[in-house]
Amino acid sequence: MNKSIKYAGIATATLLAVAPAATPLFNGASVLTNTESTAKATYGEAHQEDAYNAFQGTFHDYNSATQADFLYGSTFALLNTNNRYTYSGLFLANGIVRPIHPQYQNWASDLDVTALLNEIIFVVVPANGESASEWKSEMLAAAEHGGSVSYRVVGLAMSSVKDHATWSNQELIKYLKPYELNGKALDKTVTAKTEVQQDEIHAMNVNFETPIDGYVGESKSDFSSNGKYPLVIKDNKGNVVNPQDVTSTFFDGLSLTTVINASQLPKVGKVTQKMTVKFNRNEYRGLFANLKQISVNGVSYQGGMLNKIFDKVNNSITLTRVINTTLNNYTDTKLDGVATVPVLNMGDKNITTTLYDGKEHAIMGRGLGQGTDWYTDTKRVNNATGAVYYRVSTNEWVKASDVSYRDKDKDTNTGDNNGDAALKDVTDLPAGSVVELGGIPGYVYSIFDINGTQSKVRHLASGTTWRTDKKATDANGDTYYRVSSNEWVHQGDGVTLK
Repeated sequence: MNKSIKYAGIATATLLAVAPAATPLFNGASVLTNTESTAKATYGEAHQEDAYNAFQGTFHDYNSATQADFLYGSTFALLNTNNRYTYSGLFLANGIVRPIHPQYQNWASDLDVTALLNEIIFVVVPANGESASEWKSEMLAAAEHGGSVSYRVVGLAMSSVKDHATWSNQELIKYLKPYELNGKALDKTVTAKTEVQQDEIHAMNVNFETPIDGYVGESKSDFSSNGKYPLVIKDNKGNVVNPQDVTSTFFDGLSLTTVINASQLPKVGKVTQKMTVKFNRNEYRGLFANLKQISVNGVSYQGGMLNKIFDKVNNSITLTRVINTTLNNYTDTKLDGVATVPVLNMGDKNITTTLYDGKEHAIMGRGLGQGTDWYTDTKRVNNATGAVYYRVSTNEWVKASDVSYRDKDKDTNTGDNNGDAALKDVTDLPAGSVVELGGIPGYVYSIFDINGTQSKVRHLASGTTWRTDKKATDANGDTYYRVSSNEWVHQGDGVTLK
């Protein structure tokens, strides 16, 4: 082998190519597969294998990069043609690949291997399809707080690169075949990362309600990201992440085939809302440079599954939710009143008044006792059927037709004084006395204070037993038993003192 080798331009880190007379035209089928993509016949298999091993040894993952390395490398991210190196030029000025700390082989110990590698141009591009500006943002994020960045290194025949010097690096690796040594392509992705990541922002949590209810004729704008059912997006440290843009497409049914172009929900049935949520990578470059996990309503996507939801090229995530569309729509009106359950037959403990959720579904095992009063703050009207409900707890409603209603300011039994409703003749009970509350499961008993005022928020459930130490009577002679410092239960059906 000829050991007398001259390194033309060895002091230059980049390839100085002479532009051809005319810019070549190319298309998706114009991948060049000429013989220059393989080593010359003068290099035997042993030398090619040594050269391939040198390539593998030079470029590999590096886990001890510094923030200064990434800051330096970022200055080359937008200098497209500068990120092309001869092997010897790479040795002298490593530019964009400084963070991966290429482990250069000792070219003086095997001049034939070095000569072979110097017939190749090593092109460095983003590993994951990002734009050059996004790639630079990742480097700057790693420079600020630590992290990782990936690089794709592709070896190309020097003569082919010279012939297409005006092409971008992305075009070169797309349309030129990687150089091969012993049939093995010089095409490798490596990652550089810092030993310590100062700011451990690496995950995003997305929460939104699904499925939800809609009604025929409801505007699709009600389902925008800042509408009635907003998206809540935070990083793993609890910081709010605001999307740059959210685009929604609505489909008829659960399959994403028939698009609903109308501005309103058109008919009864299920609607699928597909949301494309795009983020400004520069605004959240720390998060997206090191994004390892996305959780959507508690379901985690990481590793290979992350690509199912996250489009790294467009910096967006795709979400879907289901809208159950019915004819029902509601109008709520604020109230400050009392709903009273009528007495039908106090001797029948099985009689209770049914409770409903906010969508008019009966709640099993829950009911209101006869003769009880309940504070209500909201009146709900079903605009399709005319049905009216009063809210008596967070998501429990009673039909207006099942109770009587009065405004709170007309309730004379406020307990503000010790009038006829006040409990009197308080006497002690024997030590160890208890009150047992019978009745069907779900039945509740009202409790009162010493002034006879019924609690709006507290009740006692059937099937429970309570210690009691005192009894009292009201103006009507009815008996009450004290079950806490200022809570009394009325002696009636189902209430037994023992």
